[in-house]
Amino acid sequence: MSSQAATIKALLTGLILACTVSAYPALTARQSASSIWQPPQGLTWDYHLLEPAPNSPTADVMAIDLFDNDATTISALQSAGTKVICYFSAGSWEDWRDDWTNPAASDVGNDLSGWEGEKWADTRSATVRQAMASRIALAQEKGCDAVDPDNIDGYNNDNGLGLTSDDSVDYVQFLASEAHARNLAIGLKNSLEIIDTLADDVEFAVNEQCHQYNECDVYNDFVGSGKAVFHVEYPKGEEVNDDRPAKAAVKAAIYNDPASGTFSTILKNIDLDGWIESL
Repeated sequence: MSSQAATIKALLTGLILACTVSAYPALTARQSASSIWQPPQGLTWDYHLLEPAPNSPTADVMAIDLFDNDATTISALQSAGTKVICYFSAGSWEDWRDDWTNPAASDVGNDLSGWEGEKWADTRSATVRQAMASRIALAQEKGCDAVDPDNIDGYNNDNGLGLTSDDSVDYVQFLASEAHARNLAIGLKNSLEIIDTLADDVEFAVNEQCHQYNECDVYNDFVGSGKAVFHVEYPKGEEVNDDRPAKAAVKAAIYNDPASGTFSTILKNIDLDGWIESL
C-alpha cells in the first residue's frame, strides 16, 4: 500500500469512528455517567402537583411539577436531603403551556378524556420529540434529579393517532437517552404492558392505582431487580358517582398484598394537592 493510500485509509477510519461516537451521544453519556440517581427501594415520597412544592420537604423524594417550581425551590429541597423528581406531560399537548404553542394538526390527536385543554401528541413526530427534549433540558437547568414523563401510554387510550405499544417503547427509549445524556434519572409512568421491555432503560417506576385495578404483581420482575416503584392510590373522594374504593379498603388491600411490599406507597387526593398519607 502506498503512503498516500495509507493516509487516506487512516483518515477514513478516523471519520467512521467519529461518526459512530457522535451517533450515540446519549448511550456514551449513560455508560460513563456514574452520578445518575438510582433510587433504592423503601424511600418515602410525596406527589405534589396541584401547586408549587412546600418550603420544607415532606419525604425522602418529592415529585413536583417542572414548570410550577423554580431552581431555588428545587435547590432548597435538595439542601434538606430530598431528591427531586420533575413531572411533565411527555405524551400530550396542553393548551396552557407556553413552551409549545400552536401545534401542527398532524402532531396532536384526540382529547384526553377528563382533561380539558389537553390532546394526545404524536410521539413519533420530530417536532414533538424536540419539544420534550427541551423540557428535559429545562429539568437539567433547574437542577432536578430525575424526570417523570407522563402520558406515554397513548397506545392504551383512544389517541386518534394510531399509536401502538411499540411506538411507546421507542419513545420512552428516546426520552431515556435524552435524560441520561443530561445525568438525569427517568421513571416509567404506568404503562404496565411494556414495563418488562423497558426495565433496563429506566431507573424507577411511578404507578397509579395498581391496587384498584389488581395489577401490582406486574411489577414483580421489576422490583426483583432492586428498582423502586413510587406508588400512589387515590381513595374515594366527595365526587358524585365516584367509583374509587374508600380509604379503609385501599389500606386493607395494600397491607394484604405481598406484591406491593417493596413499593413506596402513599394515598393522595386525585388532584395531587398537599394531603398525603404514607403507608
